Amino acid sequence: MEGLIYAGTDDGLVQVTEDGGKNWRKLEDFPGVPKWTYVSDIFASPREVNTVFVALNNWQRGDYKPYLVKSIDKGRTWTSIAGNLPDRHDVWSVIQDHINGNLLFAGTEFGLFSSVDGGGHWVQLKGGMPTIQVRDMAVQKRENDLVLGTFGRGFYVLDDYSPLREITTQTLADDAHLFPLRDPYLFNSTGLAPAGTAGIGAMAGNWTSPNPPFGAVLTYSLKQALPADAKLVVTITDDTGRQVRRMDLDKQPGLRRVAWNLRGDPAPNANQSQGRGAGGFGGRGGPPQGPLVAPGRYRATLGKLVGDTVTPLGVPQSFTVVQIAQ
Repeated sequence: MEGLIYAGTDDGLVQVTEDGGKNWRKLEDFPGVPKWTYVSDIFASPREVNTVFVALNNWQRGDYKPYLVKSIDKGRTWTSIAGNLPDRHDVWSVIQDHINGNLLFAGTEFGLFSSVDGGGHWVQLKGGMPTIQVRDMAVQKRENDLVLGTFGRGFYVLDDYSPLREITTQTLADDAHLFPLRDPYLFNSTGLAPAGTAGIGAMAGNWTSPNPPFGAVLTYSLKQALPADAKLVVTITDDTGRQVRRMDLDKQPGLRRVAWNLRGDPAPNANQSQGRGAGGFGGRGGPPQGPLVAPGRYRATLGKLVGDTVTPLGVPQSFTVVQIAQ
């Protein structure tokens, strides 16, 4: 909404204007929040014009409780959405997903938290992050990446968080569930060096970080472990229904990710092949690999493999392999 602006101050005020700054409305009382608590972040919803989120932080007075509130009427009334955030995790930043309004992220003194029910319950997302203040966040909408700015310990990206949009009590109760995935990019990675000077960033004095996995990143959940005589597999088929690839997956319960490298199944005689073509060696002692697939539409399906019989599990997910010109 053009002209709608929110401003937060360090003495606990939120100021609102709906006419581009000509007139301002002062807000200073929030449920459960001490007076004059520092306004650390304001996030206007990208989905609902009347909705706004405010994080407040009272650390200057030795109070490290999480204060997080929401208004659905441009600040006229407020409700707390701090939910079950830990007592000493004062909040620095907040953001709402642009697709699912119930999916929220909160950056606290000690890390990143996510809620899939609008702030009723929060779960900390770790994934190898150190204990750190998450001071600012942004969503890269095209890739569905969550970008985190921290206080002194680096810059982090949560790649393709879109599966979180579908995490519900029901999906986690399913025997197996494959979540939607973003379209993977197809390109020739041969000869591409890591960031840095001639691919030797560390020797050049530069710190480098690995890229995300090449290919289609599949996110799935499994309610309970499969029997010893069964395997959990994912089957990739093309738009004609022809099997392109079948891969074994970790069959232990939980929420997991695996990357398909956009290659087909190795040829049956791959171990005898002497090249890197279809069914050739993976190179440098790696396992045999099939050829790269063509751009186009594909489908992934989870299944339980017993002997030679595959029983599909859950709902398949379709995606498009997109060619990048080089």
